[in-house]
Amino acid sequence: MAREAGRATGIPYLITLTGSDVYEALEDTRRRDTLAVLRDAAAVAAFHKCVRCRVLDHHPSLAETMAVIPQGVELPGEEFDWGNERFDRGEFVFFLPAGLRPVKNAAFALGPLAELHREEPRVRFLLAGPVLDREYGAATLEAIDCHPFARYLGEVGRDAIGALFRRADAVINSSTFEGGMANSVLEALAFGKPVLASYIDGNRSVVKEGTTGFLFRGEREFLDRARDLLRNPALGRRLGEQGRELVRERFSPGREAEAYLELYRRITGA
Repeated sequence: MAREAGRATGIPYLITLTGSDVYEALEDTRRRDTLAVLRDAAAVAAFHKCVRCRVLDHHPSLAETMAVIPQGVELPGEEFDWGNERFDRGEFVFFLPAGLRPVKNAAFALGPLAELHREEPRVRFLLAGPVLDREYGAATLEAIDCHPFARYLGEVGRDAIGALFRRADAVINSSTFEGGMANSVLEALAFGKPVLASYIDGNRSVVKEGTTGFLFRGEREFLDRARDLLRNPALGRRLGEQGRELVRERFSPGREAEAYLELYRRITGA
C-alpha cells in the first residue's frame, strides 16, 4: 500500500522491519513483493544492526537506504483485575507474555519448569497473550492444562499487562526469532525484571548474559538459569536493576522519536 501511494503521489515512504519481515518474508522466494517494497522505499529502518546485517546478506543493494533505530519503551498500564488468579507472596512467578503462534514457542518452558516445580513447589508459570494460530494455541493450552502450576490468562490489554510484569519474578522469551528486540523483553527490563531468553539474534541484541538476564540454547540451560534465579533472589534483583538502567540509557521513546524525525527530514529534504 505504501509503495502504491508513493508511486501515485511522488511522496517518499519509509519501511520499519519486524521479525516476520526479516525471518519469513525475505526468505520466502515467492514473496517478490516484499523485496520490491524495500527497494522502492526511501529508507528502511531496523531495530538493531543484527537485522540490518541479515537483510544485507540477502539484498546488499539496500545498504544505502538502511538505518538502525532502537525501539523506545514505555511502561504499560497495571489495571489488571487478578480475581481468583492472584498469587501468594511466596510463589516464584515465571511470566511469558506472547501471542500463541509457533514462532513464540510458548510451550517450551513447561518441561523444564515442571522439573523445577518438582524440586520447589512454589514455582509458577504464567502465560498471557492472544491465540494467533488456532492449531498451535489449542496444543499449547492442552499442554498447560496438564501442569497445575501453569496458568493461561488469555489476551491482556496494554492498560493491564503491566501488573503481570510487576508481579513476575522473571520474564521469559522463548521465541525462535525476533525482529531486533522484543517489546516484551524491553518492558521486562524497564520493570526491573531479570529475563530468560532464547539464544537468538533479537534477544542477544538487548539481553546481556549475566548482566541483564540469561540466554539459553535448550531446556537444560533454561532449567539451570531458572534454578539460579529461584535460589538466589539477590541475583535476580541485580540483573533487574541493570536491565532497568540499560533501558533508561538506550531505549527511551524520546530518542526513538528523534531518530525517526531526523530520518524523515533526510528523505524529504526538509
